[in-house]
Amino acid sequence: MICGISKFCRSTFLFVLLTAATAASAQTPTPTAQIPRFLVYFDEFSANLSDEAKATIADAAKRARDSGAKTIVVQARASATGRPETNKYLAQTRSSIVADQLEEDGIARTMIRQEPIGQTGSSDPSVYNRRVDIILEH
Repeated sequence: MICGISKFCRSTFLFVLLTAATAASAQTPTPTAQIPRFLVYFDEFSANLSDEAKATIADAAKRARDSGAKTIVVQARASATGRPETNKYLAQTRSSIVADQLEEDGIARTMIRQEPIGQTGSSDPSVYNRRVDIILEH
């Protein structure tokens, strides 16, 4: 009789242990794929595209086509050097320039959503704040 109870307890214990392990693994979030993002940098107070910037935009367009992206978000920023109104206009201009280049690289205008953010960061004129993020959404 003790042997039968022992086997039952062992079986029950293993069942509970396996069930708990399965439930824990089901609740563990799986890492999500990063959203593809391409960064285009600009000189201070400029919206001109360098050759490097054009290559980055062309890469983004190719990746969007190859991966079947549904929307391409163009987020434009300007450093906090200068007046906020001027920086907002500069961000809008950068956004439009990048959207135009994406279109030239074969992306339909209807796939592009522009989000000119404007002035970001401090008055530090570092290149990090003078950029456009191209984000591929699937």
